[in-house]
Amino acid sequence: MEVQKGERIDGRYMAGESLLLGDNGAVSISKCTLEYCHIVVDFKKSSFGIVDSILRNCTIEFKRKLKNDRLVSCDYINCKFIGKFEGVDFGRSPWPNFGTNQMDLLGEIIECDFTQAELDLCRFFSVDIRHQKFAQWPQFVVPRESALIASKLVKQWPGDFLRYINLLSGDDPATTGAAGSAKDFMKRYRVTDHELLNALDEIEGVIK
Repeated sequence: MEVQKGERIDGRYMAGESLLLGDNGAVSISKCTLEYCHIVVDFKKSSFGIVDSILRNCTIEFKRKLKNDRLVSCDYINCKFIGKFEGVDFGRSPWPNFGTNQMDLLGEIIECDFTQAELDLCRFFSVDIRHQKFAQWPQFVVPRESALIASKLVKQWPGDFLRYINLLSGDDPATTGAAGSAKDFMKRYRVTDHELLNALDEIEGVIK
């Protein structure tokens, strides 16, 4: 499907389309239903531009790293995410929408595929992480409920790993899990790969 540069796609149903969302394509998709679409996202500076929409069996491919953003306010059902994500929130936001000051009506993530996504410092809100597909080690996902249990253990954790456990266990109750990348995690929390693997093995339910 051809879109005009700067176009705002609003209130449409689309199926089997290839869409460019970015500096040289559409700038936003709002209140749409998309099925079996391939959406390429390529913004240099702007944030993600799909809101208040339902996506089923779609592939969302990010050409540039998405950093400190939120993929909320949409339902993603059987979708695949491709690209690098740092500090990105997924799911149903526990906070009011910035624009409307109302709680989002959408935000489900159901049986999605993150196996081609590199996730670092990413959180999942009200998402059943057991029913998503994630990349294997060196990617990993720690359930918040498991971090809560680990925070109560009398144990000597390596490096600054305890700080990570305390941050995750103290996060908003809607947080169901947090994803990390071993390489970045080791630098951030001063642990070796061996220490990190052993520490994660001590926490029940870690996905890796």
